[in-house]
Amino acid sequence: MKKIYTIVILFVFYSCVSQSKHNTGNMEKFNIEEFEAHKVAGEYNRIMEDGSQLNQFGNSAGYFEKLIPAKGWFYSYKEFYGNGNLSTKGTLFKKGDYKTGLWIESDSNGVKTNETNFDAPYQLTLNSIFEILSKEGIKFSITDTFNTITRNTINSKSTWFVEWKETQNRIETLEIDDKEGKVIHKSFYKLEEDH
Repeated sequence: MKKIYTIVILFVFYSCVSQSKHNTGNMEKFNIEEFEAHKVAGEYNRIMEDGSQLNQFGNSAGYFEKLIPAKGWFYSYKEFYGNGNLSTKGTLFKKGDYKTGLWIESDSNGVKTNETNFDAPYQLTLNSIFEILSKEGIKFSITDTFNTITRNTINSKSTWFVEWKETQNRIETLEIDDKEGKVIHKSFYKLEEDH
């Protein structure tokens, strides 16, 4: 009986050790040593082999990382605890920084605590918005400083907001109802000075 009990205890122990090693091996960590060795004014920026731009910044209270591909509309964003363990990761839209897709949160030990799908409240996709803008005769460019698209859900109503510049000292605005896929408001505001 003692042998069986000992075998069971050893099996459970090795299973836990194996599980612990597996979790630690998959956990994303911020390379604090490399960051500290290369940072300038609290930042470490570099261009990767594929042309993506990697921006890292922070201090012992926490670290942040943006991986911005040379092409496309989205980039990867991560936050890390002061010990280097992953806190939050997800994807942001380059021209408005709205959260999209699945975001993951972890505790300071690197254990996943939450997942949120930020696309769930929305029926329209970014491509749908681009189609609406095209029908409205609006040219949306990734290189234009003043072009932005954001989205928000208030009181269960999801809305997209677009801004762009057509003339000097003026920014055009557009609101699109997510459920209907229709423009619900057009307006503009004046820039104090032209940049």
